[in-house]
Amino acid sequence: MTEERVLKQAEQSVGPFEWKLEGLEDGYRVTFRGNSEKLKVQRRVAGSFIAFLQQLDRAGFWVPFPFRWMLRFWDRYNGRSSFKKSA
Repeated sequence: MTEERVLKQAEQSVGPFEWKLEGLEDGYRVTFRGNSEKLKVQRRVAGSFIAFLQQLDRAGFWVPFPFRWMLRFWDRYNGRSSFKKSA
């Protein structure tokens, strides 16, 4: 693995969580640290909300912009994008 060069770095504690933003040569890296049990619960809640939005979208209900953007990002993140690339 190659050594990544960090150009800029910022660290901050916010409540029980700590985060670090690193500016690399070819992008950025964001790291969050906190209570692992609390993070697991929050991930489950977020996953349930995404599943709810997906069901609304499939049922044909109008989903407001920020939530449509979240769904599009989530689909790309999981590799199941429904957007066709033109050849």
